[in-house]
Amino acid sequence: MGCSAGDGDVTVNENSAEQTGGGTSQIANDQAAAKGDALAGMHLIDARIHAPAPGQPMSAGYFTLMNHGSEAVTLTGLTSDTVSVQMHTTKVENNGTTMRPLNTITIAADDQIIFQPGGNHLMIRDLPSDRKSIALVMQFEHGASLEATFNVLAMDEWTGQQMTPAMDHSDH
Repeated sequence: MGCSAGDGDVTVNENSAEQTGGGTSQIANDQAAAKGDALAGMHLIDARIHAPAPGQPMSAGYFTLMNHGSEAVTLTGLTSDTVSVQMHTTKVENNGTTMRPLNTITIAADDQIIFQPGGNHLMIRDLPSDRKSIALVMQFEHGASLEATFNVLAMDEWTGQQMTPAMDHSDH
């Protein structure tokens, strides 16, 4: 089960993975598969953070995380040396929407999770205004981690992206 959409690479060291390509797509390499690492089948695409509106301390992050592996994988959080980050979900309640912290999310084997506006998303606090990208470490159950670069997009960039259809990955 391969994916030809990779713009970047992920290298796995013990229980962590690090992006080496600079794109917004990462695929765990053969080193991880040889170790039987649960992250060997993980594929991250469209990892982005929307730059906050002027004067606002909060922003949001979005991505798609695919599990091409044969076992479910549970994402338990994200960390950063640069920003404060927390997983959230948006729920419709009492004719309105509310955001709630999301402690974990499980990606079934051969499935994906999508963090997008109006659903699951990352809340980002204190994003430096001069940053074009931020390294975030995705923490998984059993201590595994994946380091990925999230591109920071200005408002005009991400509003244009929302109007452009995303890459179709329904074939895997």
